[in-house]
Amino acid sequence: MLKKMLAGLGIGLFSLATALPISAQETATLVLRNGERPSGELIDLGGSGFTLRINGQDRNFPASEVAAVEFAGGGLSADAQAKVNAGQPIVVLRSGQVIDGRLSDIGGTRPLRLTVDTPSGQRDFTSNDVAQVHLSPLNGQAASAAQAVAGTTGQISANAISVPANQAWLNTGIRVSRNQRVQFNATGDIMIGTGMSSGVNGSPAATAATSRYPVPSAPAGALIGRVGNSAPFVIGSNTQPISMPANGQLMLGINDDHFPDNTGNYSVTVSVLPR
Repeated sequence: MLKKMLAGLGIGLFSLATALPISAQETATLVLRNGERPSGELIDLGGSGFTLRINGQDRNFPASEVAAVEFAGGGLSADAQAKVNAGQPIVVLRSGQVIDGRLSDIGGTRPLRLTVDTPSGQRDFTSNDVAQVHLSPLNGQAASAAQAVAGTTGQISANAISVPANQAWLNTGIRVSRNQRVQFNATGDIMIGTGMSSGVNGSPAATAATSRYPVPSAPAGALIGRVGNSAPFVIGSNTQPISMPANGQLMLGINDDHFPDNTGNYSVTVSVLPR
């Protein structure tokens, strides 16, 4: 009887294990050398390059075509940018620390384990610690376009941040202070349900009165922001500087209350203006 009970228990545990969903991978944006910025779940780094799962489909990007991997947006310091421009691989931590070294392996699920070859030997980091991994500089035309965007307002953020529609909040890795003015420039179109599209200002037609949106006064799908755990605010297509409500990490998100059926992303340039 005991053997039968154990056997039955084993079958039950096996059934439970196979019924559980596979752990989700970490969301990341690949910055390609030609300037394109595909976003999705980062699955692996192998001999054939980076594997990114986009809308349920696995796509492979050769490592030679990838300039950077972003887990959080934000600009580089002048010294870090000079290293990237010179072709030196670096890892930028969310704390702002810059590590000289080349990404050699990716493992785990969420958070991912990132193995980096540094001058002092291999070091492991997690995607919770890392904001960006820079592998090589952008191609000339793409770099010129990024620099043109960066030079329009003297902003410190040179690269646009990809805000995925299928998650509530994205930590930009940018720390702001209360009353500090931040300027946003957002573009893009997303799907916030079957047959329902939205631009950065949101879609009144897709807005449901009974839904509980983070910013109730804004349409569904609108680009919104938040600082730390403070109240969310609408951004949309507004390019006028917005005064930050608190001290903390700047978060960007989509004004929605259901994210699994959303697809696409917004591209947002963040400019922290001098005091």
